[in-house]
Amino acid sequence: LPYSPMDFSSLEATMAVQQLSPLMHGGHGRSPQMSPVHSPQQSPQLSPMLSPLLSPQLSPDSPPRASPHSVTQEVNEETGLHRVTWMVDSGKLRGHERQTVSPCFELPLGNGLVSFRLVIFPKPNADGKGSASFRKANGRGSVLLKSEASHGKVTFYVSIGQHDRAKEPRGPVTHDFARHSTCGLPKGSEQWDFNSVVNEASQTFAVCLDIRTGAEGDD
Repeated sequence: LPYSPMDFSSLEATMAVQQLSPLMHGGHGRSPQMSPVHSPQQSPQLSPMLSPLLSPQLSPDSPPRASPHSVTQEVNEETGLHRVTWMVDSGKLRGHERQTVSPCFELPLGNGLVSFRLVIFPKPNADGKGSASFRKANGRGSVLLKSEASHGKVTFYVSIGQHDRAKEPRGPVTHDFARHSTCGLPKGSEQWDFNSVVNEASQTFAVCLDIRTGAEGDD
């Protein structure tokens, strides 16, 4: 049957509505893609500097703390004295230890090298009762030199502190280790105030030994 003009008009109107329909409703389907920056999955990438894993890198220039309980040695070419420097942790002065011993170091004595150690002792209690400690002695004490050999004669000086905190060396003391394995300064001059020479930055203090050994120590 032939179509009437009204039929063609109705058909065209229906087709126009069908073509417009996806444009009118397609915006809802694309809305999640229109704002991907708001996705919670991407938020960690928007502020990487806030990550706690990066915090150690924020201060790479922090000065390292000086290592305590180390011994260094050098020789004075003019005097022939060996300088031994022992860095001690200042925390020892607040503890209840009855002595603190340095790492072992070697010095020429006789026909070879001999092992030595420095030892610091707290000042004895004023009443003579109970065990002494650096805490009770307020950081005061004495320095002894101990030899691993049972022979050999040396002459030495003892001092504490470094640079502007250095104290004047005390001595000389001459000792023959064949008579005793340890030796310190004479009574009346053996006590030191270790707290007075503590380096606040490194929380350490220096105990220094200037010693002449071998043939020169036999004079």
